[in-house]
Amino acid sequence: MKSSFGIVFFSLFMVCIFETHAQQDTLKYWIQFTDKNGSAYNVNEPSNFLSQRAINRRIKNGIPITEQDFPVNQSYINSIVELPSVAMHNQSRWFNALTISCWDTNTITLVEQLPFVVDVQIVKRNQVNSQPEDFVELEECLDLKSAPNITNTPRFPYGFSYNQNHLHKIDYLHEMGFHGYGVHIAVIDSGFEFVNGMRCFDHLFSEGRLLSTKDFVEHDGDVFGDHLHGTVVLSTMAAVIPGKFFGTATQASYHLLRSEAVDYEHIVEEDNWIAAAEYADSAGVDVINTSLGYTTFDEPEQNHSYLDLDGNTTRIAQASNIAATKGILLVASAGNLGNSEWGYVSTPADASLTLTVGAVDSIGNYAPFSSFGPNSSGEIKPNVASVGWQGYVVLPWGEGIVKANGTSFSAPMIAGMAATLWSALPQLDNFEIKSLIESVGHQFQAPDFFLGYGIPDFYEAYKKTTGVLYPMIEGIELLTVHPNPVVDQFEIRLRSGQARKIQIVCCDLLGKELHREFVDLEQGVNAIKFSEFTYTNSITLVKIMDELGNEIVVQVIGG
Repeated sequence: MKSSFGIVFFSLFMVCIFETHAQQDTLKYWIQFTDKNGSAYNVNEPSNFLSQRAINRRIKNGIPITEQDFPVNQSYINSIVELPSVAMHNQSRWFNALTISCWDTNTITLVEQLPFVVDVQIVKRNQVNSQPEDFVELEECLDLKSAPNITNTPRFPYGFSYNQNHLHKIDYLHEMGFHGYGVHIAVIDSGFEFVNGMRCFDHLFSEGRLLSTKDFVEHDGDVFGDHLHGTVVLSTMAAVIPGKFFGTATQASYHLLRSEAVDYEHIVEEDNWIAAAEYADSAGVDVINTSLGYTTFDEPEQNHSYLDLDGNTTRIAQASNIAATKGILLVASAGNLGNSEWGYVSTPADASLTLTVGAVDSIGNYAPFSSFGPNSSGEIKPNVASVGWQGYVVLPWGEGIVKANGTSFSAPMIAGMAATLWSALPQLDNFEIKSLIESVGHQFQAPDFFLGYGIPDFYEAYKKTTGVLYPMIEGIELLTVHPNPVVDQFEIRLRSGQARKIQIVCCDLLGKELHREFVDLEQGVNAIKFSEFTYTNSITLVKIMDELGNEIVVQVIGG
């Protein structure tokens, strides 16, 4: 697995390799067809091969439905899978191709001779011995001892995730009521261990927003037991643990798709990814997040050179660009090779139409492991950056909240925020959303090959497009409550854009009001001190409200 996270679990068994035709389902081939002649499908009847949502997306964006959207000719598929020792693995309508498993090279010779076959490539052999060079052990990526006490949580409901959200001002859009509702996201990854048993994802199930799951590696119908990487990635977008963690697009809907195997590194995984992306397209998704990337493989002849990473040469980069032409925003991790000999982004992060994401910490410092650009054609990569260095994620084991490193996390941060922005600006298409996000990067006027256009300000993107200001957010920001937990006195610091009157309300755990007072704020930073307050041992929440009692900020503190 060549993900941009850097975890791999190695199998505890050895696979014995015998030089015999009795091997089972270990060799895989990509079969390229000449045409789709005699197809049973018609461009005038797209509901036979696309969902209504996919059709609507094409209509909205003026995207024609073409033969490229047709499934592969079934008679061609039948002619191959009916041969001895052949089993179908995946098919690609965009490339008019089929991936098969076959252990008999004599059968492959027969396939090559079929008049409708233009090319046959071996994409996976039988060895299982991979350890990609951009991987590090689990403990180096997830700080399993890093979770702080809840009394140090800076803001409700974000908790530990506040800084990584607030860096992009996405919390402002959340407070305006935008959380990605109506936007569909496909997460293509290596597995989603225990997502179906984690309370932080309960809302996805109870509200019907986990739309589908599909395994393109083993086709066993189960993505919840394969690997934790996708689970952790999903947490940055969808997890909700009130007062502790809040994702960037908690009301979006999700498809969880497995394309990556973790116990080998073969180019077939790119072809699995293509099948997953095509499935996502046909299901009508708006955003694809992929925290996977490829440069080298177990078989050196499959390796990509830097020249291959020109934005449209590798099959997976071509597929990413095709997805964009179908109206999908494709968000990809840059990779974790920034401090290696390779250094550059992987593929599909090189793809010309992909929104590629590098990593920073929660105050905007460049992560030295984050892969840099340009791609080999000189295009700016990464395009933008988000928190992937010492950012917080949720683990499947006990739902622990820990710090993590990897552009695997910066990409879904951006994917979720893009979905939230898109839910606020549904009139835009995927290219307009991509350009808008780039335009509000902090270094848009002077992009580089480390952070691209920089760290996007999503509230600025909304304001820039609509001209709408949200006065509660524009006018006031809670900076600190100190000390936290409260002892016998505490101080609140607020920044206000103008002189104004507010209310400060202190509540206990059950929401019972303990204290309320009106405060006149001056423009700028204000410090409000509470001394010898009778009820400090019971305080759980401090609410900042306007004169009419509308909540502006809720701060969790400890008593």
